[in-house]
Amino acid sequence: MAHKLLGKYLLNGQIVCITGLHIGGSAAGLEIGGMDNPVIKDPLTDEPIIPGSSLKGKLRSLAEWHLGLIAKHPKHNSYQAYACEELENSPLDEEKRKRVLQLARLFGPATDKSKAREIAGPTRLIVRDARLTQAAKEKLEYNLGKGSFTEVKTENAIDRVTSEANPRPIERIPAGADFNISLVVDCYEQDDHKLLRLLFTAMSLLEHSSLGGGGSRGNGQIAFQELKLIWRSADDYAQGRPGNEINLPSGGKNVQEILSQFDTIKWP
Repeated sequence: MAHKLLGKYLLNGQIVCITGLHIGGSAAGLEIGGMDNPVIKDPLTDEPIIPGSSLKGKLRSLAEWHLGLIAKHPKHNSYQAYACEELENSPLDEEKRKRVLQLARLFGPATDKSKAREIAGPTRLIVRDARLTQAAKEKLEYNLGKGSFTEVKTENAIDRVTSEANPRPIERIPAGADFNISLVVDCYEQDDHKLLRLLFTAMSLLEHSSLGGGGSRGNGQIAFQELKLIWRSADDYAQGRPGNEINLPSGGKNVQEILSQFDTIKWP
C-alpha cells in the first residue's frame, strides 16, 4: 500500500522537572571514587539530556496501559504488551484490534513482520532528544558552579535483618530545571490528527507518573509547559513556508485542558 505524506504536526515546548530527574548513563571509564549512578549526558558539552528514546518509551508504555493493551504473559509471571503481529491474523476482537492499530501507527509497530508493518503503515511519532534551556543552564551554573548541572542524592538501602545501611549515591538533574522538547507527528491520512489525542493523553498520564529511574522514591515528576503545535503541509515544505500554528486550549500551558477541549480544536 502506497502512502503519501500530507504534512507534519510539529509539537514544541518544555519539560519542567518538578522533582529531581535520573535517567541513567554509563559508568564505564569513571575514575575510582567517581559516581556509580550517573545521568546520561551529551559527550561534547557534559550537559544532561533526556534521550528521545526514554521519553518515547515511557509515553508508549503509558499509552499501552491506557488502551488496555497490557496482559499477563501466558507462560511467565510478567506483563507484556499485545504484540503488533496480532494485526496479521489476530484473535483480537475488532475494538481491541483498532486500539492496537492506533498504538502501532503513532509509536510504531515494534515488529519485523512485514504484513503487520504494512497494515500499520509508517510510524507517525518522532521524539527528539531534549536539551536544557539556556535559562536552565545559566541557573544551574549560577547555583552549582561553572560547568555543573547535576546534584548527588544519597539514598540508603536498609537491611531488614541487620538494619545495616547501604548508602548509594545517585546523580540527578535538580528540580526546577527545564528542557526544550520537540515531537513530530507525520500525517499520511486525513484523520491522523486524531492520533494527537492519544499522544496528549500519554503526556497527561506521564505528569502523574514518573520519567527515568527511582520514580517510586520521588524521582522523575515532570510537567509539560509552553506547548506550541504547528501544522506544516507537504506543500509548505515544497514552497519553503513555515506552516500555521494550531490554537491550543489554555495556550498550550496545560495538557489536561488541551484534552478536555480537544474536539473544539480547528484542524487543517
